[in-house]
Amino acid sequence: MPAVIDASVTLPWFLQDERTTFTEAVFSALGKQEYWVPVMWRLEFANALLAAERKKRIDRQTRLEALELAAALALRVDATPVDMKTISALAERHDLSAYDASYLELAQRAGYSLITMDRVLAEAAVAAGIAVQSPGRSAAAQPRKRSAARVA
Repeated sequence: MPAVIDASVTLPWFLQDERTTFTEAVFSALGKQEYWVPVMWRLEFANALLAAERKKRIDRQTRLEALELAAALALRVDATPVDMKTISALAERHDLSAYDASYLELAQRAGYSLITMDRVLAEAAVAAGIAVQSPGRSAAAQPRKRSAARVA
């Protein structure tokens, strides 16, 4: 089943001090599993690497190599135009950044599961009825049933 994957999982593939068994397992499924990201992932990923360089966690060459390698990853980029009102409403409802809400919106719209290391995003996805793969959750974590009163 396709899944939306967020930057909290993809960044550790290039930042050794953030790697975990979970992120490595997700990476090993790359190419076998269909992973999707919203178009803004490219900006978030590049920005996080630049921040890591500025904090002296990586050097410039490592950042540039990571950008090149990341561009070649078998990630499917959703090019659907961002609906700012929808993203803003999801962010407000679930106390997320607009960036994190874009992952939630894609998973919700496409009917995909979500893979994340972000606890708040994982909780928001479960509350929205989306299956989540996250450390501490089984790979087949089932979403809660949506209340009939809740409308997206």
